[in-house]
Amino acid sequence: MDLGNIPLFKAMMSRMSWLTERQQILAQNVANADTPAFKAKDLKAQTFKEMLAGTSGSHLRLAATQPNHLAGAGASLPFVPVADRNAETSPSGNSVSVEDQMLKVSSTANEYQVTTSLYRRQIGMLKTVLGRTA
Repeated sequence: MDLGNIPLFKAMMSRMSWLTERQQILAQNVANADTPAFKAKDLKAQTFKEMLAGTSGSHLRLAATQPNHLAGAGASLPFVPVADRNAETSPSGNSVSVEDQMLKVSSTANEYQVTTSLYRRQIGMLKTVLGRTA
């Protein structure tokens, strides 16, 4: 059974991919906290509307129950980092605030944990439906 074909699992996997990418960008920001003229970056938050339209890093497709159904339009685009506009710039031109970045790292880790917990619960429900308890 390919869980990637189930829209709910596909959405959760996309969310985990986005959170992983965001964590990498935040780690780069912290690593460059003392680099002159370095600008802090962040990923634009995913919205459900963008996921359906295919303008975020993933694309949720509508279920086609008949062979004559048309495939939806919209291409998948990779996650694109954007400049963090809320960051203050130091005299050296660096806009990384370690405290802000660590708050974002913590928030991202918590969101990832919630998503993986939801993923595990969905797998558990599938196992229950299939009659497997282990």
